[in-house]
Amino acid sequence: MFSWNSFLQPPKMYFNMKSEFISISLSVPEESQDLLIGLLANMDFSGIEQSQDIMTILFNTVDYHEELDRFIIEIAKQYDIECGIITKEIIQDQNWNKEWEESLEPVIVNETIAITPEWKRSQINHPITIIINPQMAFGTGYHPTTRMVCKELQEWVLPNSHWIDAGCGSGVLGILASKLGAQDVYAFDNDEWSVQNAKDNACLNAVEHMKVEQADIFTLDIPSVHGIAANMYRNIILPNLKKFHEALIAEHGILILSGILAIDADEIIQSAQKHGFTHIKTLQEMDWVAITLSAV
Repeated sequence: MFSWNSFLQPPKMYFNMKSEFISISLSVPEESQDLLIGLLANMDFSGIEQSQDIMTILFNTVDYHEELDRFIIEIAKQYDIECGIITKEIIQDQNWNKEWEESLEPVIVNETIAITPEWKRSQINHPITIIINPQMAFGTGYHPTTRMVCKELQEWVLPNSHWIDAGCGSGVLGILASKLGAQDVYAFDNDEWSVQNAKDNACLNAVEHMKVEQADIFTLDIPSVHGIAANMYRNIILPNLKKFHEALIAEHGILILSGILAIDADEIIQSAQKHGFTHIKTLQEMDWVAITLSAV
């Protein structure tokens, strides 16, 4: 029998001593990672890195013992999350933020659009360059879903239009909509750190007509707009399709959805059509899709 109490310890002070860490890489479907992180949130880990279907948890060796491996797997199993240990290794302490920053390269969306961390701005000479100083939890365009939505925004954002960036994260999509000519952009996220990161990035890009707020899509009253970019998971998109349609119908607007696995595309499209949308196109990159719809 596993007990939370045996794994939840008060924070420790390490002062300036050099530390070793245990890095555990897990196979976890990307759509289940946020749930698993929430379930493990009170554990005494030093950091988590997410990538496509892989999640890496870092423990200081002072806080780690072998039972943690079994505990993580057991918690995942209880919530029907597919999870297995890929690798486990000991690594030495280092300047993690510096290492992470140096690993980030500019993202070339296409010949027009590029996304780059500020410290590599000099490497980019694209007509539309989005400068992002991301916190380590938020996207910078490396995920296929962000890149696909960027391509669709380039096609559908018209001058003087009104757009929403739903679940804005680092604010990339809202910033791009503004740079493409949107008169104003309303960006929101339910995570306060995302909201601050998006605000900072909007300032960095001199985007003046982008309002960023902390809000929950399930309780938010969405105003009438010309377009919505919603890079969200399936379980958030499906119950909010009616709300999206109501916000877009007056302008016969465009809804660009992503954060969707290819295996869920048909379900999303069929549900959207039942709520009055017309399917325009689906883009696919690896296992992910972006779906563009019109409110009619």
